[in-house]
Amino acid sequence: MDPPPYYQPESSDTRQRSGSTPNVNGPPPDFIGAGMPGGIQPNEFGLQAQLGKMVWEAGSKQVQDTFKSYGRIDLFRPYFDVEPAEVRARLIRSFVPKKPSQMATSPDLYGPTMLVLTMVALLLYNMKSSGYTVQNGTLMGTAMFSCFGSWLLISGGLYVLCFLLSAEVPMLHLVSTFGYSLTSHNVVLLLTSLFHSSHDHLFFFVLMGIFCVPAALRMALIVCMHSRVPANRLILMSVAIGAHLLLIIYLHFGFHVVLEELDEMVVDAIAADEARAVVQQGFTL
Repeated sequence: MDPPPYYQPESSDTRQRSGSTPNVNGPPPDFIGAGMPGGIQPNEFGLQAQLGKMVWEAGSKQVQDTFKSYGRIDLFRPYFDVEPAEVRARLIRSFVPKKPSQMATSPDLYGPTMLVLTMVALLLYNMKSSGYTVQNGTLMGTAMFSCFGSWLLISGGLYVLCFLLSAEVPMLHLVSTFGYSLTSHNVVLLLTSLFHSSHDHLFFFVLMGIFCVPAALRMALIVCMHSRVPANRLILMSVAIGAHLLLIIYLHFGFHVVLEELDEMVVDAIAADEARAVVQQGFTL
């Protein structure tokens, strides 16, 4: 049996020679120009790249968290989770003005949303029952834009006015309160579409005084209850009642005019296109 090979440790001279061997590949990239005037300091590019990457990741995470928190439907679920009996009671109470201390202001969005959609359906029914049609399907879009736009625009205007007059009213309370006050508008639109004569508007004004004026007064009392200055209360009540009544007047009188103007614009555009096509066809012949 052969003996194991003898292991000879590396001598100090060998280590010195191997350590003193020059690097034929040159210095590492991080040290190029180090120590020279205007040269690049070690790891300068690496630190900048790492810092930029960290800032980008932090910003991206914050944006994603923001979109996730505001984009979840769970944030709006409590405002649509309401019992039908409570909605029915709020619809009835929207016609009864009381003292501000006796009126509950717990907000929800289910009732107002259904009321606005009902208003859109009533406007469409009123147009169809009167025999009026709009070309190219602009009737539905105009009704949706008018109803939802009026609801949100008037609520936002009241919120800005309350902010300017130092009345602390949450935006959600205004949206819910004004949404429930649209119950009177739906009743008036329904009755006028069934029994109203196109030549006599007395029936409309009687219905507006019976249903819309108490609902507007209730909404005005809820809006002004958070203001402590009597002059500011008078301004808030006047603006709230005026906006509420002007909306039903616009829906009754102005909505037809807007649709007629849109229809005329569409007809004129179609006629111009047809005339242009006939002229081009004549030149080709």
